[in-house]
Amino acid sequence: MKIKASKIVALWAAPRCVSNAFEKTFSQRHDTEIVHEPFGNVYYYSKSRRSNRCGDYEEMQDFDSNSAIEAIASKVAPLTFVKDMAFYPLPYIDKDFKDFLASITNTFIVRHPQEVMASWYRLNEYPTEEEFGFRGLLQMWKIVTEELNQKPIVVEGNSFRRNPEKVLHHYCQQIGVDFYPQMLSWEDARLTQGQFRNPESYAKWRKTLNNSSGILPPTEVKEEIRSEDVDIVDRALKVYENLCQFAV
Repeated sequence: MKIKASKIVALWAAPRCVSNAFEKTFSQRHDTEIVHEPFGNVYYYSKSRRSNRCGDYEEMQDFDSNSAIEAIASKVAPLTFVKDMAFYPLPYIDKDFKDFLASITNTFIVRHPQEVMASWYRLNEYPTEEEFGFRGLLQMWKIVTEELNQKPIVVEGNSFRRNPEKVLHHYCQQIGVDFYPQMLSWEDARLTQGQFRNPESYAKWRKTLNNSSGILPPTEVKEEIRSEDVDIVDRALKVYENLCQFAV
C-alpha cells in the first residue's frame, strides 16, 4: 500500500488517558489531518467485532483492519495524526498491520491507572481488563520498541495537563515537526465522533474536553477502587511505571 502523507504519527492510548485532548492540539495545526480511532470501527462494529458496547452500525459491518489502514494511508497532508486505543487492532494483527506500524512513527500516552479507573466509574462504566487498555498498551509497546526497534516516545497524561506547552514542545521535537502556539487553544472543542454514533455517548465520554478551550490542569482524584478491579489496576500500574520512564 502506497503511503501518500509525508509523515504519519500514531498516538496509542488506553481509554481515559487524556488522549482526546492531546489529539485536539494536533487538530489545530494547519499542516495536519486527523484520523480518529479508525481501528475502533473494527473492534466495535465489524463482523469480527470484540464488543457490543456501542451497539450496531450497519455501514461498518465490512470494515476491517485493512480498511482502517487505508483510511490513514489515503491522507495527503504533510502530517497525518492518528489517535487510537492500542487494544483495538491487536486482535486483528497480521503482517500487513506490522508492516504499516514499521512505516510510521508510533507514540504512546498513559495516565495513572487509579485515575483511569476512577474516570470510568464517574461515567458509570465498568471495563473489562481488555477495554481498560493497559494490557494492550504493553503489547503494542513491545511490538514497536522490541520487534520494530523504534525509539520510545511517551506522554504522561497529567504531566501534559500541568505543562502542555513544554510537553508538546518536546513531543513535536521527538516526532520531527515544529511546535505551533495555536495548538494550545481552540474555540470549538468537538472532535470527530469516531466510534460513538449517537450524541448521548459523544457527550458522555467527551464532556470535559467539550467544555474546554484549552488543556485543563489535573484535579485531585479520590475514588475507592472496587475489590474486583484491584488486580486489574495493580497490573496496569506496572505497565504505567514501565512506560513513564520514557515520558517526554
